[in-house]
Amino acid sequence: MRFTRDQLDFWGYAALFSLFLGTFSIFGTLNAVSPGAASGAMLLWLGVTWLGAGLTLLHLRRLPLPGTLLVLLGLMPYGYFAWLYLTGAPMVGAFSYFYKFSSLLLFPVVYLWCQRRSDARIERTLMLLATVLAVRVLVAFAMPGLFPGRAGNGQAALWDDVTIYERIGPMARVFYPGVALQFFALIVSVERALTRQEGMRLEVARAALFLCALLFTLTRGFLLTAAALVALYVAVRWLTTHVSQRRRVRLLTGLTLLGLGGAVVIATTPAGMAVTRLAEQYAGQERFSLDGTNIDWRAEQAQLAFTLIQTPEQRWLGVGTNVTIPEDIKAPNPWETTGELHYSFHSVQWTFGYVGLNLLIWGGLALPLLSALRWRLRSPLALALLTTLAFIAVIGSYTIVFTNADWNFMLVTCGAFLLARAQQAEQTHRWFRAPPPTRRSGPLPGTLLEPYD
Repeated sequence: MRFTRDQLDFWGYAALFSLFLGTFSIFGTLNAVSPGAASGAMLLWLGVTWLGAGLTLLHLRRLPLPGTLLVLLGLMPYGYFAWLYLTGAPMVGAFSYFYKFSSLLLFPVVYLWCQRRSDARIERTLMLLATVLAVRVLVAFAMPGLFPGRAGNGQAALWDDVTIYERIGPMARVFYPGVALQFFALIVSVERALTRQEGMRLEVARAALFLCALLFTLTRGFLLTAAALVALYVAVRWLTTHVSQRRRVRLLTGLTLLGLGGAVVIATTPAGMAVTRLAEQYAGQERFSLDGTNIDWRAEQAQLAFTLIQTPEQRWLGVGTNVTIPEDIKAPNPWETTGELHYSFHSVQWTFGYVGLNLLIWGGLALPLLSALRWRLRSPLALALLTTLAFIAVIGSYTIVFTNADWNFMLVTCGAFLLARAQQAEQTHRWFRAPPPTRRSGPLPGTLLEPYD
């Protein structure tokens, strides 16, 4: 069996990106078999990251400013590691940031990939990885005993594992990498269902798959933010695209019939009693309410962490990658500590100071957004990645995001694509812009001449 160069390109990049998105849980699976093999694989992963970034920089004429800022943020853990090594300070936890920020160093690779690949190829690659992960999450929710985690078989899990975090009644709460990728895939499926002439049923089914993957986290912030952004996206696309009247009627009729059919089933069949009992069972659960206890605990964690900032140097450069606080601030345990805060923007500021926070905000969020707005990027993929970037920013305001490789990879992908398409739009604008008028030799029109005698 022979593969064409195009096929090798597609599957090669899909395999590379799956390492950063945790699609196949390579490191978690190796850790379950042999922790030493998992450590060696992660070192090899870092080596591949550095090699790919270095070779790509040799091919790029220039790296856009936001990419440079993200790469500098990705290098900050190495600077802290060198400082701790030279000063003889404890280095517990410092090495972990190499993995957490590895996706930031991959920005040149993703940027060049976005420059040289079509929207269809980029979308196809990301949708393939999202579908594989969504199926794994569905299996984990249906058969939770097969997966590691707190409520699974008790085995420790790495960052790229699909895990059962806890059980809420009979339901398993599934944690997994690539949540931002699932949201992106949901947006793409909704876009296709709205605008494509054929295959609407398939896209609705795919959207339901990605929606279930988000629902199975049982995380209120994910679901509320996703619902708001999807509704906003649908409203904007509904008003700005040429959706046929027939398709609009079909969609509205289908959604109405589904809602009315569900209400009739609940009201007139024994299933209604089961639904009522289930609702009463979970009525007092924290996961199914707007109880703010968990958010208050996160705020207290951030307040405790920032009491460790004492000097101007720590305010600008952070406390470093080796500083930890108790995991449970109300019942501190010296053996259970953490080096990252749930408020992810605060976490970056705490560890890397104002310098790191500004590198993140300007390089990862603000400048890519401004580039997209300046050049009016309106392709469906650009709008989907813009919405995903907004999702990442909102979720990062209250939970752990920017210290995870998978979230950072989607941050890099969104920014790299928007910047690549903005650069192409700028080049097109320069190409078609009329050249400046050239000055002709001789007297200019309207110049007074010397009269002849």
